[in-house]
Amino acid sequence: MVKFGTSGIRGVFGAEVNPEIAERLGCAIVGEIGKTVIVGRDARITGPLLEHALVSGIISGGGNAVKIGIAPTPTLSLAVRNHGDMGVMVTASHNPPEYNGFKLFGRGGEETGKGYEKMIEEKLAKPPGPARWNEVGEITEFDGAIEEHIALALGLVDVELIRAKAPKVVVDCGNGAASKIMPYALRRAGCRVVAVNAEPCGIPARGLEPNKENLAETGAVVRAVGADLGIAHDGDADRAIALDENGELVGLDAQLALIARQELKKRKGSVVSTIEASLAVKEAIADEGGELLVTKVGSLNVAREMKKTKAIFGGEPCGEYIFNGGASVPDGIAAGLKLVELWCNEGSLAKLRSRIKTYPMVRAKFPSKEKEKAMVKIAAKIKHSFAGEVFEEDGVRVDLEEGWVLVRASGTEPLIRITAEAKNEEALKKIYKKAEAIVVKFA
Repeated sequence: MVKFGTSGIRGVFGAEVNPEIAERLGCAIVGEIGKTVIVGRDARITGPLLEHALVSGIISGGGNAVKIGIAPTPTLSLAVRNHGDMGVMVTASHNPPEYNGFKLFGRGGEETGKGYEKMIEEKLAKPPGPARWNEVGEITEFDGAIEEHIALALGLVDVELIRAKAPKVVVDCGNGAASKIMPYALRRAGCRVVAVNAEPCGIPARGLEPNKENLAETGAVVRAVGADLGIAHDGDADRAIALDENGELVGLDAQLALIARQELKKRKGSVVSTIEASLAVKEAIADEGGELLVTKVGSLNVAREMKKTKAIFGGEPCGEYIFNGGASVPDGIAAGLKLVELWCNEGSLAKLRSRIKTYPMVRAKFPSKEKEKAMVKIAAKIKHSFAGEVFEEDGVRVDLEEGWVLVRASGTEPLIRITAEAKNEEALKKIYKKAEAIVVKFA
């Protein structure tokens, strides 16, 4: 049975994801929210095949498919808000090239929730038949989605300031969907742009996850050209990662803290993050007079909490950010422009990072073929092994006097994740080693 994770349906092509599933999905979604379905994809080799199958299912179910081609996930979300009833993005985000998947969006471009996805799972198990011959839908193309996204993202930053400062920016598009938009958005903002890996390609020149290992060469380019900063994206450009003028990653926690602080300087209010948020993020928000609201991991949870509380900003410590007035989903394009604006306002990202008080932290992941079953045993053992305040809304987290530990199953991969933070290295080592031993035993 096809199952939705925290980021839609995702898996290795040919195993968990294939054209048959795509066609059944297309047919199943028609009519539940509306008949006009916007379809986009990232640059994976299997993207066109799955897109064609998906569109075939949509029109055979009586819906109308509007194709926007290769585009970032937030671009697709905005196109749904402006032109459709719902949307499907063919993507596996930061996962390796052999993966692909489908992410669903409802009216307003918001991610669909568990209730809707459960209903679609049931329909996929017993797919409806095709529409009558005279009720088959139409296929059209829309080429204005990228321009609409650029215009919205530029409206979220001080373009006059950026043009006055004219920073030199290296942008690494990862041969993904960002290639279609980010270099152009930066140039429109007034940046001097050096673009790398900026042609869409199903076999990317670097790993799609924008981490330290995969961005080593990007950092070298930043240093070689004397750039003021660098920005890197994942496959579908819902993430943005900053590199300072030395080509070093600013760091996920420091980056989240800096962007949250910048947004609070513009407008006081609350900021939403997840149960994985570090002490550095909490302290930066408090220092700027903001309130941190904590929710479960996942951009849908962040977006819903923002809407509920009228928060000014929401972000996760993975490089995903949602901005008030922007897309309803994480937007790496807007985030990249916000990072440029941060440099224009405050200068060196290396110096800014040094002013953020950080604590020793470990984020680790462990393979687990049956992660849900494993987590039952792991959670019980974690609660028994650590003496502290326990939270079980998302995995199991224990807050300790000297720090905290969180163990949870990944929503998108067959993995168990450990996040641990402490006030000193010795305490962190003690906390992490105990959690690691438990996860290794049961994963």
